[in-house]
Amino acid sequence: MTQITSCLYRGEVVHRRLAPVRHNLRYRVYNLFLDIDDLPQLSRKLWLFSYNRFNLFSISDHKHGRGDGTSIRDTVWEHVNSSDVGPEVSKVFMFCYPRVLGYVFNPLTVYYGFNTAGELRLMIFEVNNTFGDRHTYVLPFVGDAHLSCTKKLYVSPFNDLEGHYDFTVHVPGDQLKLTIVLTTQHKPCLSAWFDGTRLALTDGALLRSFVGLPFLPLKIVAGIHWEAARLWFKGLRMVPRPAPPDHPVSMKKLSEKTR
Repeated sequence: MTQITSCLYRGEVVHRRLAPVRHNLRYRVYNLFLDIDDLPQLSRKLWLFSYNRFNLFSISDHKHGRGDGTSIRDTVWEHVNSSDVGPEVSKVFMFCYPRVLGYVFNPLTVYYGFNTAGELRLMIFEVNNTFGDRHTYVLPFVGDAHLSCTKKLYVSPFNDLEGHYDFTVHVPGDQLKLTIVLTTQHKPCLSAWFDGTRLALTDGALLRSFVGLPFLPLKIVAGIHWEAARLWFKGLRMVPRPAPPDHPVSMKKLSEKTR
C-alpha cells in the first residue's frame, strides 16, 4: 500500500440540488491533506505555509475544532480516543481549504483516521455554516465505503434540520473522491462530491495553486451567496434558522448501523 503522507489535492467540487428545484454548480478547487501531528514541522519546512501564523497559505487552530485556540491535534485526538475504534487509529489527516492571505471559509473539513497498516478506521466530518455555527460528526469506518448520520446542524438556508447524510468514502491515494448526499422525506435532496488528483506538497505546488486560483476562499464564499440568490429566483424561500445543537459533537457507535 502506498504510504499516506501530507499533500495537495487539486480537482473539482460539484453540488447538485435535486428537490424541490433542480440546480447545479461546479468549480475548481485545491485542498490540503495534512498529518495533524505534523503541522508545526510542515510550517518550518515550507516557505509558503504556516501553522497559526500569517502566510500566503496557513492553517489556524481558531478555524477548526472548538474554535477557541485549542490545537487541532488535541481536539481531533480527543474525538478519536472517545470513539469505539480509537485504539486502532495511529494517524489522522485533515482535508480542508487553507487560509489564503489570512482568510478562509471551510464548509466542511474531513479527518481521515488510519491504523498502522494504512487502513481507514475512522472518519470525522466538521461542518460549518455561514452563520458561524459548527458541528462535528464522528463515524467509525468498518470496511464499508458508505457511512451515514442524522443531520444535526442547519446549513443551507433553504433546508431545515430534517434528514440524514450519506457519505461515500474512498481511501485517498493518487485520487481523492468523496460524495455526500442529503436525504429528506425518504428521497435525495442534495448531493455534492469532490474528485481531485494528488500533488506533492511543495512551495512550487502551493505557488502554482495560488496563481491558478488566487482568491479561492473569496470565490467559495461569493459562490455560496450567488448560488443562494439564484435559488431564491427559482422559487425557494429561506427556512428560519434554529439554534445550534446543545452538543457540538455527534459520536456514532459501532453497534449502530452505518446506513
